Amino acid sequence: MRTTAEEDQFVRRILELLDSARPYESLTQSDSKQWQVEPGSALAGDDFKTDPYQVSHSVWSALAVAVDHLHCFRSTFASELQDSSVSVTIHTHGQYSLLRGAFENSARAVWMLGPRQRLVRVQRRLRMQAGEHRNSDRMTALLRQQPKRPLEVRMQQLTNLVVNAGTDPAEAKKVLKPATYSEIVREAGGLTPMGSEAEAVWSTCSSLAHGDMHGTLSVLERDVVGTQDLVSLARITSSPKVLFWATDRTVAMLQHGFGLFQERSTCHR
Repeated sequence: MRTTAEEDQFVRRILELLDSARPYESLTQSDSKQWQVEPGSALAGDDFKTDPYQVSHSVWSALAVAVDHLHCFRSTFASELQDSSVSVTIHTHGQYSLLRGAFENSARAVWMLGPRQRLVRVQRRLRMQAGEHRNSDRMTALLRQQPKRPLEVRMQQLTNLVVNAGTDPAEAKKVLKPATYSEIVREAGGLTPMGSEAEAVWSTCSSLAHGDMHGTLSVLERDVVGTQDLVSLARITSSPKVLFWATDRTVAMLQHGFGLFQERSTCHR
């Protein structure tokens, strides 16, 4: 599509944001050792309480998945530099799917690491694992397989861990209720300067990932080219301004997640 001077500026700013996030690729796509936690750090204590479902492993995995989605987004957005120029492609829906994956995984890392209280961090990690157990059973059932251990045994293990960490036994079942991504994103936003805007970003990207009409009509640009009875026929194009907004907030959430990991994995004694 042909862009205006203002839209060109948003495209340039998207490229700058993606360039600023590229160093994270070397942290997660090579043996950087940056996933390791220092003895005596907050994360080392969290990992001890949740073993074998270490908080640090889950968070680093979320950050790595977020980086992978963002890297894939960059690959669809811009070609490699040639003769001091790049070719840019803007999709209507697919790129928002990639930003959604990057955003919600970054938010998951922030959600687990953000709380100052160790018990809350432990509970959130084990809530994620409770959801993993249930989803794993659904998948094995669909594949007509059998889990290696019954769900009841795996859930009892989580109950023991969360109670030993300091949770009231009477509250254990409630505490281990799996978290939804809307909850994760909303609460992660509250742990960052983004606030409620985090949920707006995620919902926008989700609506386009699903191809929902409310998102398509609210977010994308449209040019009515004809009518058919009572139906308007429109040409749909993406908005560089909205794409910049979603990219900017996604990179900010990712940076916050890596910052928290560094803080919690470092011994400050």
